[in-house]
Amino acid sequence: MDSIPANRRYWNQISRAYQHEHDPQIGAAPRLWGMYAIPDAHLHALGDVTGKRVLELGCGAGQWSRSLAAEGATVVGLDLSEAQLAAAARAMGTVRYPLVQGAAELLPFAAGSFDLVFCDHGGLSWAPPHLAVPQAARVLRRGGRLVFNAASPWFEACYDDDARRVTTTLHHDYFGLNTIAEDHGAASYQLTYGDWIKTLRGAGLIIDDLLEPRPEPGTLNGYNETDPPDWAHHWPAEMLWITHKP
Repeated sequence: MDSIPANRRYWNQISRAYQHEHDPQIGAAPRLWGMYAIPDAHLHALGDVTGKRVLELGCGAGQWSRSLAAEGATVVGLDLSEAQLAAAARAMGTVRYPLVQGAAELLPFAAGSFDLVFCDHGGLSWAPPHLAVPQAARVLRRGGRLVFNAASPWFEACYDDDARRVTTTLHHDYFGLNTIAEDHGAASYQLTYGDWIKTLRGAGLIIDDLLEPRPEPGTLNGYNETDPPDWAHHWPAEMLWITHKP
């Protein structure tokens, strides 16, 4: 949990520039997943949220939360960064939902509070999974779902830190990914596929599906440079886990 203060400072520092650059993509339409803005209508990951109690882990400026609230969900947006939450409050519009400051590994909610916990490159990318996944499972009701999208271990293993882009060469030890150093002392997290399975099952969750979203050729990555540009059409850039609590 040592990464909490550094990650909070990092996202407070970059929030304004991040939203200026990425909000046009994230907020372009409802339910767009990940680095390639693939519609949930194509992936069918989230399902109907009408009347559901929903927690977004790492809501950023609230693009997802805002959309799901408009669909009739009772949404709570949680983020570690005050600046990100302020951006979410400014963009909220007429459909209101609560915003909570907190860390994914220390959720300030009672057990069984939510029907759906989800994130898109959010809290489960920026918190140690062995701490954050059990917290997500704890706040789910029985039958509730944890759905989250994160970078694939393939993507992380092929990331060239010096060139700051993803290539066709392995640059990192797959079995040694774990904590990934980000700028300004911040940290993100990654596991092997086997360790993700162990972590999810160890938290008492049932894995229903693992989707590897594949963009069409020519679809641009909105966040990272890749070499070749259609890298993610050939290898999985992201992994979208769909689980439930029995």
